[in-house]
Amino acid sequence: MELLPLPVETSSEPDVASYSRWQDIFRSWFWRYYDHLFQLIFYNLGWFLTCFGVFWLIGLTGLLSQGQPWHWIGIFIVYILECAVSVPWALVVFKVFMEEEVSWAGLRRSLGECFWKALISSVLSGLILALALYNLRFYFFSLQLSGHIWIFILMGFAATVFLYGLTMTFYQWPILFFQNPSMGKLFYRSFLITLGTGPTSLLLLLFSALAGFFFFLGPFLWFFIGFVFLFSLYAVALEKHFLRYKITYQDKPTDEFLKTMDQERQRGWRDIFKPWETR
Repeated sequence: MELLPLPVETSSEPDVASYSRWQDIFRSWFWRYYDHLFQLIFYNLGWFLTCFGVFWLIGLTGLLSQGQPWHWIGIFIVYILECAVSVPWALVVFKVFMEEEVSWAGLRRSLGECFWKALISSVLSGLILALALYNLRFYFFSLQLSGHIWIFILMGFAATVFLYGLTMTFYQWPILFFQNPSMGKLFYRSFLITLGTGPTSLLLLLFSALAGFFFFLGPFLWFFIGFVFLFSLYAVALEKHFLRYKITYQDKPTDEFLKTMDQERQRGWRDIFKPWETR
């Protein structure tokens, strides 16, 4: 489905745009995470151990040895392999948040359709982000030698490209799992989503950076929630962004989908402590 301009709401139609506010994104994400907490901890554990295993095995080869001419090549190889082993786990988490359950047949079919697209998009996005970081590093050191205004401008441009590209990258796998578009449309739609949801996407990026900071202070958090925590947030955010265009997962009727959203809106803190009284 193509992204279209926002439809004009009539008095008899629900205000679907209101469901894409950052409050609704975090609310839906929180309650779905809470409902499947122990299942998601198990998946995150598997995701973490798989990625750690890849890093450990590549480290044994010496490709990551600092000071060696192949050091950066080794890092990029690790990045590609980490992405490859992460696609199945990310798809499982996506289906938990969108479908509330995972079937082996559906997972195998979706993985066959999306795996190579996910890997290729990650490689291309990684190259773009690496180039932006290289330029940031270059301009930063140039700034030490000269304080010309054009260096500040170029450094700001490189930083903008990096942040925009990073946000696009966070949306790409959810878009792929949601719609399975062609590679060109995948990048185009991630570009449009980032552009059209600027303030909300910036807030999500800041929240992700803050969460990453806490994960850095407590590395054990990666073991329990880290990967699922970050990926699932953008999966739910994309679902809400698409709702503005009346695009729903698996073409679910909008009215039926909004009923689920309204149920999430009605849930409160009592659901945490006494869920049997409100569900």
